[in-house]
Amino acid sequence: MSVRDEREPLDPRTPSLYDYALFRHGIEPDGRVPAGGLPLPGGPPPDALRRREAQRVVTELLPPALADPDPARAAANLDRCLRERGMHPDNVYELVRLPLPDEALARALGRRLLLTATDPAALAVGISLVHRLGEPEDVPDLTALAVLEGFLQPVLYALSALRCDTEVLIRLVGVLHPDDHAWVISQLASRDDPAARHWLLNLPVGPHTGGSQARHVALAVRLADLLEAEHPGTTVLAQGGRLLTRMAPESGTGSSAEILAYEPAVRVYEALVRRADLLPPTLDHHAILLSLALDLSSGPPALLDWRPGLREELLVRLDRLLSTPDWAAVPDGARAHEDRCRADWIRRMRREPFDRTAPTGLRIHVVERDPEFGDAVETRILLDGRPLVPRVFPQGRSPAPDLVLGGDLLRATPEEREVTLSTAYCSEGCCGTLTVTVQRDGDHVVWHGRHRDGIGPRLPEHRFDAAAYDAEVERARTDDTWCRPARGTARLIMAGLHERPELLARWDIPLSWCGTAGPYEETVVLRLAYGPGVSGAPGREASQWVQLEWRLPDDGRPPAQRAASALERLATADPRTYARFGGGNREYAESLGLHLPDDD
Repeated sequence: MSVRDEREPLDPRTPSLYDYALFRHGIEPDGRVPAGGLPLPGGPPPDALRRREAQRVVTELLPPALADPDPARAAANLDRCLRERGMHPDNVYELVRLPLPDEALARALGRRLLLTATDPAALAVGISLVHRLGEPEDVPDLTALAVLEGFLQPVLYALSALRCDTEVLIRLVGVLHPDDHAWVISQLASRDDPAARHWLLNLPVGPHTGGSQARHVALAVRLADLLEAEHPGTTVLAQGGRLLTRMAPESGTGSSAEILAYEPAVRVYEALVRRADLLPPTLDHHAILLSLALDLSSGPPALLDWRPGLREELLVRLDRLLSTPDWAAVPDGARAHEDRCRADWIRRMRREPFDRTAPTGLRIHVVERDPEFGDAVETRILLDGRPLVPRVFPQGRSPAPDLVLGGDLLRATPEEREVTLSTAYCSEGCCGTLTVTVQRDGDHVVWHGRHRDGIGPRLPEHRFDAAAYDAEVERARTDDTWCRPARGTARLIMAGLHERPELLARWDIPLSWCGTAGPYEETVVLRLAYGPGVSGAPGREASQWVQLEWRLPDDGRPPAQRAASALERLATADPRTYARFGGGNREYAESLGLHLPDDD
């Protein structure tokens, strides 16, 4: 199968996709392919045909090819015809379910297409046939094609059907971009195989590890049993903590947090926390345990089916452990830049999960996540000790602080005020929002659930003691202990722009956003949208818009001074003279005299 003259390209002027994959992968500097796979040589395939039209084309072209006794001729004809018809590979995967009168001929055709097809749809036919009829000898050729854009998933399904060795999948992870690891890891997690379990137990868990993937890995390695063993070991304890922290966040994908679907969750939390003192006091372990505490205190794990008092006991254990001298001294030992950022996060969040306030009425927790996993900050609203958003609105996420604590949004007055507590991950128009009206009624504050356009959840009426409600809202609004300097600067800039709209109106800039450059950076980034297209201009002007990006590096001054200086410059100088092009219409940007960066 690998002899060169057995796989001459169907068109001698066009290299086969197989040869192209081998060549492009071979010249990648670090041996890894880009995210999404190697781009196809002819560009993306055409749009998929409608199902009925695709079915007509496949049933017209495939049976003659399957009946041709010469696989080389059949493959050449099929490749040419599919290219002429403009088929998309997705049309083929779904429809190659026809009866195979001669399985040997079909297998030979599939193998020939794997090695010689120049059209993506023809290659998809080859993968589908080998998926159905292939043998272990086909695994190397299939694996080589996994690096092509759009072909990783069907190749993995075929490899699974052929029961390829676990080592094949592990090697494939080393070739792919981290963004594409999830598909391979899911395949490994589905195997009842000691080699797969060992590799998964040592899998790097980081920002690319999604909640669903973490849950499947935890199930595959039998995490609960490992943690309850007599000597679990520090590797198991630390990996267990990392997997729990990736399962715990609200999914934001239309389903509940993965931790709520992880049946052994309570067992795992209990076993891990009771043995957490076996972990050496390192910065990474400190961050893992603090993340667990933050989630147990106010995140989706609080909704698990806990035995009375168990969750509270585990929080007490974590608090006591992290308060011991060895653990308390860990942040002070950080030296590298990213370690210092993580240590600062530990100092900001250290007391947050161990609030002893009785779980009645309203409680608002602002939680900054471990910078190792991104730059997210959540406002977790608890009603009677239970986190609201993951309980009633799994399609949404807990909002950023400024979206609910900014201004007087939650402050109760006799006038009814509408407040959006969460918006669906997809869009408000798709799955709605979690919206309430807030109103003072004598000695009480009342929240009424409200539907917008009949979609989204409707929260039952909640009544709060007015004095306790006011105190909690004011405490949450004024508490900025969670806020690192760069984020504080960005918040003050946005507040200033809100209070002084004339600053940007002077320069005809209707939209702005300000935030940090990343979890490990103190640079503040201000993005400004400019041009008639921003305001919905019709016709040709609709495309005339640019995004201006102004980066403010850390200069060591307090956030209030940094923000004041930025607002003063916006008041006196046109941002087009010092901000850089950050996106939009390049021709329009050139007409404005903006400096454009060179294309990568």
